[in-house]
Amino acid sequence: MSKSEPNQYDILGIGAPFLDHILTVSDEFLTKIPGAKGGMEPVDYKSFLQILENSGSAVNLAGGGSSANTIKGLAQLGHRCALLGKIGNDQAGKTFLEEIKKLNIVPLLLPSSLATGQVLCLVTPDGQRTFRDYLGAGQEMQASDLKPAHFEGTKLVHIEGYTLMNEPLTQRAMELAKEARAKISFDLASFELAEHYKTQIVHLVAHHVDVLFANVDETRTLTGHEPKKGCAILKDLCGIAVVMMGKEGCWVGHEDQIMHFPAYPVEPLDTTGAGDLFAAGFLHGYLEGRSLRECAHYGALAAAEVVQIFGAAIPDETWEKLRKDIPQKRN
Repeated sequence: MSKSEPNQYDILGIGAPFLDHILTVSDEFLTKIPGAKGGMEPVDYKSFLQILENSGSAVNLAGGGSSANTIKGLAQLGHRCALLGKIGNDQAGKTFLEEIKKLNIVPLLLPSSLATGQVLCLVTPDGQRTFRDYLGAGQEMQASDLKPAHFEGTKLVHIEGYTLMNEPLTQRAMELAKEARAKISFDLASFELAEHYKTQIVHLVAHHVDVLFANVDETRTLTGHEPKKGCAILKDLCGIAVVMMGKEGCWVGHEDQIMHFPAYPVEPLDTTGAGDLFAAGFLHGYLEGRSLRECAHYGALAAAEVVQIFGAAIPDETWEKLRKDIPQKRN
């Protein structure tokens, strides 16, 4: 789909649309599949189906993807948003499309010959999530799919780290965002990506990024330091660096300041989407010109709600409550 008229949206998210399968598993189950606990690793479709079949767990299906989760959060907070990615001609793609249309998100979803990407979110009793991804249509997204018209009139372009798997895509997205005079936010997405694309990330962040989101593992991988020192290094590369530490809160770095802000004390059921929804709350405050303290506060409120449910789809009634605690977008 293409943008049919100017200024339908102020915020553009770029990333791979996924259908999330939320599964509760034991720590022992994770020892029987490839890869580390807490990480993200791509698998082929056969392996994906095998893990799904062997889990023996109830499945909670919801549209997901790092950028998509953040964009859905921003839409719930009153922003006009669009999402750019690729989906297959299948039921998973139709389910994803229906979900974002309900939130009035403009679907700039390009067709792919591959199946829509799907993610296994394997949640252990400690609430930690481990991802195994079938990339599918998402891996077909190319830099040539990006058009200047997609970026016209945008105030913010939010890009997920998974786009680095096709590095020219990330580079081109940031170039077009800059040409459109939009702010750029970038979520590193996984420590595996931070490790594999370290040199490229440092270059992109230093030249293009206004707001950077990273968790503890990603920060440690990228800088070689723990959160506070890592945040100090990252904020010297970009406008604002945010290091998310779950229940320990976050460090926010900007110019000559390094500030710690707390999380809200809740018992996590599943941490899927915590960083994505924190980013949504933080960016809402950023776009509204709020202080960094307020931005972190809004992010913490959204993250605290999403960790108390399975998956990243916060229920409508919970959003109603959040909108009372988070000042709405000013017209």
